[in-house]
Amino acid sequence: MPIFYRENLGDDICLGIWEIEEEEIWFSEKWQLSDDERHRLNHLKGRKRLEFLSARHLVHLLTELEPREPLQTDINGKPFFPHKPNWHFSISHSHKYATAIISKNRKVGIDIQLIVPQMRKVASRVFSPEELSFVQKDYELEMLHIFWGIKEAVFKAYGFGGVDFKEQIKIQKFDFQHTNGKFSSYLIKENRTLIYEGYYCFFPDGYVSIYLSEVEQV
Repeated sequence: MPIFYRENLGDDICLGIWEIEEEEIWFSEKWQLSDDERHRLNHLKGRKRLEFLSARHLVHLLTELEPREPLQTDINGKPFFPHKPNWHFSISHSHKYATAIISKNRKVGIDIQLIVPQMRKVASRVFSPEELSFVQKDYELEMLHIFWGIKEAVFKAYGFGGVDFKEQIKIQKFDFQHTNGKFSSYLIKENRTLIYEGYYCFFPDGYVSIYLSEVEQV
């Protein structure tokens, strides 16, 4: 299956989406896993294995590096390129899609969500009353998934763990759009405020993807 979607976001950031239709053997015929990647794959079962492999294949295609640059995972669970430590990237996968975003200069984060009713059950635990106050009733479920995706993407871009989603990651009010739109958010951590800007995009089959980059520190 070719890349489902690819876009260069300015001169520095590249985004990709992969529709997962392959079997495991398809990936093993393309490239070999590193020891770290093989160890992590061995702890996964079922569909999670294909999501893991697809995300890494997508990252490889976006880098355009030959041979493939393997990924490692740091103590906070954040993947990185061992031979290109200054490159920033983020990956996400959900059921039938894998997504990735890469930048050589800016911290980036990405998330993809299948829109499901269960999100309502966790809303009050991860979103502040102020954030919930600008949820539009007719699009409650869609906006809650955007909120969740923003907080996940901020957490990934930050990369150091130890973040309280509700208290430390804040989403600024934005005008909801039915197909795609933009937003701003910030993370308050250790007397610093990190500011992120990004976009969300809905897929016609019930998914929403969120991506962002760090733009400023205060």
